[in-house]
Amino acid sequence: MGLLTKYDIRPIEAIGQPFDPKFHEALMQIESDEYPEHAVAAEIGKGFMQGDRVLRHTQVAVSKGKHKEGN
Repeated sequence: MGLLTKYDIRPIEAIGQPFDPKFHEALMQIESDEYPEHAVAAEIGKGFMQGDRVLRHTQVAVSKGKHKEGN
């Protein structure tokens, strides 16, 4: 991480954040009792930024809300 910091490269925080295609790449949707609909519920691959530029989008699973009984 020291080398990344030297070049102003930092990880993109994703878990619990609203899904934003500028920073996140959605790979799947999952049911979640913990996170609201359209929030990032799981991080599959880490993303990074350098300054204001996205170097690699964070690969995520997006919440589709709570599990509904009978579905």
